[in-house]
Amino acid sequence: MRLRTRLGLWYAGVVILALAAGGSAMIIAQTRLGLSRLDSELERLSGAIMTVLNNEIDERHDLASAAHDATGEIGIGGRAVVILTEDGAVLASDDAGLRLENLTAARLAPGLATVSTAGGDVRVHAAAGRHAGYRYLVLVAAELRPLAAERRTLAQAIGIGLALALLVTGVGGWVIGRQALQPIATMAAEARAITAISGATQLTVPLSDDELEHLGSAFNGVLGRLATAMSIQRQFMADASHELRTPVSVTRTAAQVTLDREHRTEAEYRESLTIVAEQAERLTRMVDDMFLLARADAHVRALTATPLYLDELLDECVRAVRVIARTREVTISVAIAKDVSFIGDEGLLRQMLINVLENGVAHSPVGGEVSVALLRRGEDIDIVVRDSGPGVPAADRDRVFDRFVRLAPSSARAGAGLGLPIARWVAERHGGQLTLESSAPVSARFVVRLPAASPSEPAFRSGV
Repeated sequence: MRLRTRLGLWYAGVVILALAAGGSAMIIAQTRLGLSRLDSELERLSGAIMTVLNNEIDERHDLASAAHDATGEIGIGGRAVVILTEDGAVLASDDAGLRLENLTAARLAPGLATVSTAGGDVRVHAAAGRHAGYRYLVLVAAELRPLAAERRTLAQAIGIGLALALLVTGVGGWVIGRQALQPIATMAAEARAITAISGATQLTVPLSDDELEHLGSAFNGVLGRLATAMSIQRQFMADASHELRTPVSVTRTAAQVTLDREHRTEAEYRESLTIVAEQAERLTRMVDDMFLLARADAHVRALTATPLYLDELLDECVRAVRVIARTREVTISVAIAKDVSFIGDEGLLRQMLINVLENGVAHSPVGGEVSVALLRRGEDIDIVVRDSGPGVPAADRDRVFDRFVRLAPSSARAGAGLGLPIARWVAERHGGQLTLESSAPVSARFVVRLPAASPSEPAFRSGV
């Protein structure tokens, strides 16, 4: 069953239930009000008859004669009157067409009561009187059949009204449900039309400030995030393909050139294999970096938190990068504070430091210098790397942390532009940040800032 049909049925059911409850309340109220009105009438009639009877007793000094005269003088059409002695003997009666055989035989206490007779139920008011030494009982009765007829008429009218209301609310509920859910149907049709090619499409959201608008806006937010993720993925694949094509092409060309001639010298083979080895190393590093970034994007690279000293780790990284720096005649100067303890993922921190140091060496000219400093600043730990290169243009200071972005480094060993993005991710994963704080015309200053308190956080201690 479709949602709008269910809503229509629920709407009709609720309305009919409410109307039925109201109709039942009306019938009960009408019955009670009618009975109350009849009781008041019977009480007034009893009082009037007793007044007339007392007057007749004063005139005739005989209860039986007074009773006959009293019933004859008062005309109360449709109401039965019976005057009894204290012992229950009938003095006078006017049953008004009612069959009151059981009524006169019943020992009725003063007050109101409902009595069943051969002609049906009647409402009786009994009033005991005493005057001039005489005791008597006055009974005034009325049929309940008219009240029952009124109740049946009202119930029939309510039943007809409920049937019409059921029809109207059923159709109206279906129409209202269809109209109210039309935006959902529109959004569903638009969602089915979305493909991988048209991933940036947004749904038509009604400006109604209700749950439908909130649902559509939330879904559009999901579509926007998916479109962004797909765009990043496509760009990543395009950039990766572009970067991988160069070493693969160089490797293939070197191999083809070497194999073009049947006989080559050992030096030629060594030169060719050296080129192949260098490109294979470049490919390996590039693939490792892309794999790490892919795991980072998927949030599946967990941190392995271990206690360590950042000064010792930085010393090891500087010694490793000096091997590359010597080939370019670049010197690395250090100013490292001692005993700087930290809890973090040693492998990722090592890769972050090496990436930042290699970036400084790659962008420093031959004979240049890279300075490294490890400082404590309050609750933060700063690792500052400054190179002596040409600096970073103001327009590119944010782009240097984008993937596959290379600003024409002077080193032929320049990577694929993944080093700084990985370094920033590692810093952020440890609760810190990597920024390019300044870029003078002849140098660039990168700062890794790690919060010393971050290892105490529950998420970090769990290694997730």
